[in-house]
Amino acid sequence: MDSILVVAAHPDDESLGAGGTIRKHSDLGIPVDVHCMTGNEIRNEEMKEACAILGVRNLFLSERDDFAIDLSLRNEVVGAILKTRPTIVITHFSGDYNINHQQCAQIVNDAVEWASHTTIFENAHRVQRIYNMEINTMISRPHVYVDITDTYKYGLGALKAHKSQIEKADFFYEKLYDTRTRLRGAQGKCERAEAFTITLPDHAGPFYKENSVARLV
Repeated sequence: MDSILVVAAHPDDESLGAGGTIRKHSDLGIPVDVHCMTGNEIRNEEMKEACAILGVRNLFLSERDDFAIDLSLRNEVVGAILKTRPTIVITHFSGDYNINHQQCAQIVNDAVEWASHTTIFENAHRVQRIYNMEINTMISRPHVYVDITDTYKYGLGALKAHKSQIEKADFFYEKLYDTRTRLRGAQGKCERAEAFTITLPDHAGPFYKENSVARLV
């Protein structure tokens, strides 16, 4: 069965970058799981509330400082991939100004490739595509717009559940989410949309039979 894994650097990234998309797929009966790399007691409780609004199936939480993200977290993401066996992974855009978001994108790229190694894992799993979401930094040339006209309200509701961050930022994120989804909606010929780039995983090992094809078209 197809499913989606969202890997976020911080609590609230999942809602700000892909809240409407998560809820849309959940409503369609496609399971969505979320793995967050950082968190604390307060923010994790907010994350639970937000993910309940979005219809998330499994939520994998951490207790780690916002800036404590490095390549040592790769195995955690590999574990989430092997547990949930997603068709696609949604994570950060590597061109985001936030260095933690850049690091998260790199960790996910590495973890997706690593999790597919049949020589290492008996239950190896091959992710088909990585979708990169935008948080504060706009993607200059998105590959795809997801129509979230009917699920925008859930994305906004989930974002508001992250009260500690929303209030600290003087409600900037609510305004950003409203404005950006309307802009992306205009570009996607709908009322509201979320934008993504697509990254093809580096499944380049010689032992991947899936890399051998009889024809290109």
